Amino acid sequence: MTSMDERMELMKSLDEAFREVRKLILAEWNRENEHALGMTHGRMLIILSESGPQKASALAEGLQITSGGVTGIADRLIELGYVSRERSEEDRRAVMLMLTKNGEHMVQAMLNVRKKVMIKLFRGMGTEDMEKALDLFSKMKHNMESEY
Repeated sequence: MTSMDERMELMKSLDEAFREVRKLILAEWNRENEHALGMTHGRMLIILSESGPQKASALAEGLQITSGGVTGIADRLIELGYVSRERSEEDRRAVMLMLTKNGEHMVQAMLNVRKKVMIKLFRGMGTEDMEKALDLFSKMKHNMESEY
């Protein structure tokens, strides 16, 4: 096998390992999350908690999903009483999504689930291992964001 073939096999193995870890993280999230909200629902709540009221377009960008995706997720969170839609004070044409009191409580629950998942994920890893992983992910992110 040539050096290039070996490199390609290694990349395939890394890709498969990455997919398996993502699948396991999602399964753990679903197991720990008694509120039956998906990870994107949780991320939306956390963004609203950290950034305050947002337009759907800003949430779509932050969540890296379509505006239609934001609408579906927001509708579910509104139905559950975690988010509300309000007209902007500055521009009455603009509709803002914001957390309710129940939503604030849910954010804390979601952060606790996230913490449990992260503790399990990084169990047995030292700071140096995590720093190396962060460096590798930063390089991969840079590669994907840059042109050839």
